[in-house]
Amino acid sequence: MPAFAKHSYLINEIAFLQNCMVFALQKYCTSKWNNMKVFTLIASVLILTATVCSKKNTEAGWSSCIQQKIDSIKKQPRWNPPATVNEYIYKGKTVYLFSSNCCDQYNIVYNNQCNYICAPSGGYTGKGDFKCEDFNASAMHVRLVWKDER
Repeated sequence: MPAFAKHSYLINEIAFLQNCMVFALQKYCTSKWNNMKVFTLIASVLILTATVCSKKNTEAGWSSCIQQKIDSIKKQPRWNPPATVNEYIYKGKTVYLFSSNCCDQYNIVYNNQCNYICAPSGGYTGKGDFKCEDFNASAMHVRLVWKDER
């Protein structure tokens, strides 16, 4: 998936910052601002950029608690079938589906803060915990986040 689609929330922020820079340069060139005003403007833009880009997500794009869950699976013996984590958009929110490590166990969906959402599949019936029966029909698969390749 292209970067602009994964991080669409940044597009407006970047465009705004670019417009600010263009406006500032035009003003500087026409009205000959003093150096302190230009320095203050550039420093402000840099601070805004740093603020916009510092999200609670890791560089990989998911939260640290999701990474901790992945790390805990890595400490276990390899699952059969191998463990997977998939990212979905479900009811307008980003969620993560963790596969189970064996038969008759739930495949669990967590939100970005690692709160349990539901189990759309697995268990004795194979139909999960019945808390999100519409998951398979309405959730949009975004990407495979991680697969245990050991």
